[in-house]
Amino acid sequence: MLRFLVKRPVNIDSTRGAKLRRALDLLEQIVNSDVFRSQVLEHKAYTWNQGLTNEQIYNRLIWGAANPTADVKLKDRIVQFDYELVPRPWYKQLSKTIGWRIPGTNDIYTYANSFDHMSVAELASHLGHEVVGHLAGEFDHPELASRERAESVPYVIDGFIEALATQKPVPEAA
Repeated sequence: MLRFLVKRPVNIDSTRGAKLRRALDLLEQIVNSDVFRSQVLEHKAYTWNQGLTNEQIYNRLIWGAANPTADVKLKDRIVQFDYELVPRPWYKQLSKTIGWRIPGTNDIYTYANSFDHMSVAELASHLGHEVVGHLAGEFDHPELASRERAESVPYVIDGFIEALATQKPVPEAA
């Protein structure tokens, strides 16, 4: 199973911390479900997939390796990251960007106003994009909005998570 641990939360009080934990619990439930696995495996065409098959993409997202050994699959994988809420600068007030990750680090940032206005399901989707797609899976995408970016692994995964997070009932972890 894939688990998530925030090592260093910054600018997160108890109310925000409770929302973050609920979103991470929901994210864990979704990414460890059979429904999520099926969606990843059945997707028609990922871009920026580093030449991996859908099964290898799934394995890398969940186990951290395209071809994990049997002993790796016997243990939970814990993805640790630092998470910081930051104020949105005046010149980005109209930006659709919710947050980002700095490549080569475990640092994930979210604009505080976006965090505060997101539902738990929306936050789970955002964290899925940043934590599962980028950090756990080590996939990237084009910087500018395009069809190629929309079909990249992090964006497709984000879409799966968002749809499953709002589904009633939410799929159970396998």
